[in-house]
Amino acid sequence: MKTAYTNTHDEYAVLRESCGLLDYTDIGLVRVSGSGATDFLGQVATRGVEFLLEGQSMTALLLRADGTLLSEVLVHCHAGHYLVEIWPAQASEATEHLLARGALAPDTTVQDVSAEYDVLAVEGPASFRIAQKYLPFPVASMGYRSFVTADHDGRPLTVSRTGVTGEYGYKFFAPAGAGEALRAEFTALGAVECGKDAVDVCRMEVRFASVEHEAADGRATASDLGLQWMIEPGKEPAGTADQPRRPVCWVGAEQMTDRPARGTALTASDAAVGVVTHAVWSPRLNRVIGTAQVDAAVAASGQEFALADGGTALRTISAPFLTATSLDVSLD
Repeated sequence: MKTAYTNTHDEYAVLRESCGLLDYTDIGLVRVSGSGATDFLGQVATRGVEFLLEGQSMTALLLRADGTLLSEVLVHCHAGHYLVEIWPAQASEATEHLLARGALAPDTTVQDVSAEYDVLAVEGPASFRIAQKYLPFPVASMGYRSFVTADHDGRPLTVSRTGVTGEYGYKFFAPAGAGEALRAEFTALGAVECGKDAVDVCRMEVRFASVEHEAADGRATASDLGLQWMIEPGKEPAGTADQPRRPVCWVGAEQMTDRPARGTALTASDAAVGVVTHAVWSPRLNRVIGTAQVDAAVAASGQEFALADGGTALRTISAPFLTATSLDVSLD
């Protein structure tokens, strides 16, 4: 996924107001099949998949052996196999992790099938109108985290409702080589290409955790990102329950115009209380917003902190930072 095609501000507006086109060229796709597939995924992921029906998807986490967070994944239940979808930034390491574990799993076949697909997506409050043209039923009846495979020009095309910006969003899994024609169709229908930076802003605004930014050092746990709710009881890694710091969301003061770098120290009454983990500029809020790790004693909404390197103030808030435009748009 490119960083940007034009500029982040304009692409952000497209995602929040109309329909953006996302290219998932580097996405990771791993097929898990065999009679042991369900048990295998229940062991390697933080959630079991035994309840999934064909056409349903669910999110889960992959953890390293030391309990640190490797990746967030989407597991799609197909007839006869599962397809594990991995965000591009974690695709390489997470795919290797699954292949290595799969080599030791009985009655299970684990394959990297990323090269078999071209994956595109449309996101934004108007994206459902494009998705409707590829569905054999009303788009309003398509549940969140569900998918269907239909025929398109004589070839199978899988459409999933799995957006990443908080807006309506649909991914399209086309056979390898079919992506460019599909891209041309989407742009002819009004979709505008958008890059990763605009997506990152949208994700932050609705508080979708960013593993690539907030866990960039490879030492973060699910709890560090507030993702402990994605771990089923009994699957918690040892030694990660009682963390000295907690994740918080914050909004910078009006005079904060530059995004603080990851690791920038935060202070309260001149005492160090935490560090910034990620920050973006929100065009809609006209503020720098972000996440941080702070001492458990001050990890609450409404706290006033300052950047240690400049004294600029920020205030913690409850997530999300804003509500998506699509919540007020009917799927008609």
